[in-house]
Amino acid sequence: MSLYAITYVSDARADLRTSDLDRLLADATAFNRVAGVTGVLMFDGARFLQYLEGPQDGIDSVFPRILNARSHTQLKVLCRAPVPQRAFPRWNMGTRRIEAELLAQIVGEAWPGLTLGSVGFEHLLQAWTGADGELEPAAVALGS
Repeated sequence: MSLYAITYVSDARADLRTSDLDRLLADATAFNRVAGVTGVLMFDGARFLQYLEGPQDGIDSVFPRILNARSHTQLKVLCRAPVPQRAFPRWNMGTRRIEAELLAQIVGEAWPGLTLGSVGFEHLLQAWTGADGELEPAAVALGS
C-alpha cells in the first residue's frame, strides 16, 4: 500500500473557543481512524501546523474536510508527497501546543519532501519529540 502525507499551516479563526477546538479534535480523531489516516496537529494559539499521513484515498477523504473547516482560514500547503512509512503510526490526531516562534521557524523552512533530509519535516519531528526524543509522547490536549 502506497502512503502519502501532507503538511499545511493555517490561521485559527479569531473567535475559536476551547470547546470548538475540543469538538474539532474529537471529530477529526474519529474520522481519521476510519480513513486510516494518522498524524499530528500543533497549535500556537493563533495558527495550526498539521502533518497527515495515510493511503491516498484516506488523505483524499480527510483533506477536503480540512479545507472546508470553519475553524481556520488562509490554509497553505507546505508539502504533499509520497512517504516510505508512517512517522506517527499510532496517532489518529496527536495534538500539542507549540510556541509561536517555533511554529514560524518550521513553516519558514524548506519543504522539498516529507522524509528525513527535508529540513521542514525534520524540524516538525523535533518540535513533536521535544527534548526527550520520544516520537510518540503522551497526548497533550490543546483545548482543555
